[in-house]
Amino acid sequence: MEYNQKTDRKEKNLRDMLHHAGHVYKGRDMLRIRTEGRQIRGIGHQTFMDDMNALGNALLGLGLADKNIAIIGPTSYEWLVSYFAVLCGVGAAVPIDKELQDDEIANIIADSEAACVIFAGEYQDTMQSIAASLPEAICYIDMDLPEAEDDYLGLYGLIEQGKQESRGYEQREIDETRMASLLYTSGTTGKSKGVMLSQKSILAASEGGLSLLEIGKVCLSVLPVHHSFECTHGIVMMIQNGTTICINNSLRYFADNLKLFQPDAVFLVPLFIERLEYMIWKDAREKNGEEELRTLIAKSNDEMKRGIDNRDEYFRDIKELFGGNLKLLLCGGAPLPARLMRSFREMGIMLVVGYGITECSPLVSVNGNRCYRDGSAGVPIPCCEVKIVDADGNGEGEIWVKGDNVMLGYYKNEQATRQAMKDGWFDTGDIGHFDEEGFLFVTGRKKNLIVLSNGKNVYPEEIEDFIKQRIPYISEIVVYAPLVNGMNEKRLCAEVYLQEEYTAGKEAEEIRAKLEQDIQKVNRQLPAFKSIQQLKIRDSEFAKTTKKSIKRFSI
Repeated sequence: MEYNQKTDRKEKNLRDMLHHAGHVYKGRDMLRIRTEGRQIRGIGHQTFMDDMNALGNALLGLGLADKNIAIIGPTSYEWLVSYFAVLCGVGAAVPIDKELQDDEIANIIADSEAACVIFAGEYQDTMQSIAASLPEAICYIDMDLPEAEDDYLGLYGLIEQGKQESRGYEQREIDETRMASLLYTSGTTGKSKGVMLSQKSILAASEGGLSLLEIGKVCLSVLPVHHSFECTHGIVMMIQNGTTICINNSLRYFADNLKLFQPDAVFLVPLFIERLEYMIWKDAREKNGEEELRTLIAKSNDEMKRGIDNRDEYFRDIKELFGGNLKLLLCGGAPLPARLMRSFREMGIMLVVGYGITECSPLVSVNGNRCYRDGSAGVPIPCCEVKIVDADGNGEGEIWVKGDNVMLGYYKNEQATRQAMKDGWFDTGDIGHFDEEGFLFVTGRKKNLIVLSNGKNVYPEEIEDFIKQRIPYISEIVVYAPLVNGMNEKRLCAEVYLQEEYTAGKEAEEIRAKLEQDIQKVNRQLPAFKSIQQLKIRDSEFAKTTKKSIKRFSI
């Protein structure tokens, strides 16, 4: 079966891509920003490129040609202008996680050998605290300053300066195969490594997503822009597609911004998807309409089997919660229960899951609007090959990837690069299998494998997903084997955090009795060695990385 709708694109680099988008989608807003008084300001391609070119000239005037330039701050117009200015004719960008501690930020700036840091004004105290530990030659640019002040240059002052004097920025040759972006991983285990991505790999992943997805005219950018998923697919892919990017200026305005910007598409991680589901049922409860909604879903499902689609009419109120136009949710960053994919689709919103990893720019596979398999990570995108290595009797093995989307390597870390890259193939460290129609299922991380004292191998993510699909009031779950005398037990323990709306008004004994009963029902559907024999209920959420992944090693 053929899934990939290969695109014939001619953009060699991001500058070409921006020029092409500006020509083809002239007249559309490239970006939209929320301003004071809940107003919207639209920004066109030409305005963006004028500011980008001006800043590029100014950065060259500071002697930053071919240098690494760190960028830190929330998603904003200034962040995006800085990022593209660096990539389209200056050097390489080093996007830094804005939630890191000061010492971690300093370590990344030092390790990346950044010659300049462009930062949002709210990080001025951070810059002051870490400057002494960094080389004196580093240049600091404040995104929020109109002019130079103390030790900091002002971004807008540089843009005005760059408009007055050209340094040949637009004529600079771009090598799309060289390092363009240096991304430091923040996984749930181990020390972060600098992943070197080229413009070729970023565009390959972006075009791969477009080959399978129908996105629409307006999207809302919610996830942190320093993450490769948001930067490549929430920004670059949107520009390529001519989709207007609306910037979510704060998580506290997320629900309101859905109504304000009325997006067709939003890219999220599972935590946000579960939040949207909660909003739907909370709204139904407040209207005493839970049973009515369940009845309507059942009626709609029955009609869909007969080729009748009334979802837009039946679930109009749900769509209005999210602005009225929402058609596509793309989820990445962690596995998503098949139940959620079905649930949103039943209400007329397509929820598709992709699989990616920073080292692959990041997309490897994705479900499409028209070709999908619930519970899967979709099919590989056109630019890459995916194979399963050392598969067991069930076809389960290590996921390896080869193609234009794969990284150049780890920055200044040849040993780690050699360990990850084997004859052109990247070993993702993830475990999975293909079904008979070519859909990829990701089971878990090789590093998370539990070897029980009886020799049995267990991938905790597989069991966690199985349980969450059957006990929907579990908000978060981690499965592990308790240590006894330094060895994993034969028994598995599930530590859970329950949804607050479920536990509200209930006694602890009642909650535990119900959960134990439901776990026993699940156990009857699992092999004995995968069954849960111990149960812990948490009072608070698990500690998480900045990608909102649970820190397993801290449990």
